[in-house]
Amino acid sequence: MIIGEILGAVAAVGIAIFIVLAIAGFFILSAFMLLAARIVKVENVTYPRAMLATLLGGLTAAAISVPLGFLGLPGLVLGSIGGFLLESLVVKAVFSTSYGKGLLTVLLAWVLEAAVLIVVILIVVGTSFLACGP
Repeated sequence: MIIGEILGAVAAVGIAIFIVLAIAGFFILSAFMLLAARIVKVENVTYPRAMLATLLGGLTAAAISVPLGFLGLPGLVLGSIGGFLLESLVVKAVFSTSYGKGLLTVLLAWVLEAAVLIVVILIVVGTSFLACGP
């Protein structure tokens, strides 16, 4: 009986950690969207609008990417491209800008996110090698 309660508590803590990390990730991705929009020189750029663009863009991209993802590799490619285009339409609508600036904003946000992710992975891998010892 005690093992079941312990496993339940561990699962609850894991779910809580997942929720906290998802919310923190949303705020971080919104900051990348804000930075990308400022670099592209989009008008009407505020953090709440970047949050709205991130949320709605992610939902619309998932709405096209997930169903097409079940079609194998061609579906994954088409879903990613379609999600990217839909997300840029959402950015265009939220920031009241042109489609070109919306497309460039989403592309730049993705590049910035990927660059920071690669740096973080390299730091984690590098420190794990340091922990191994000589």
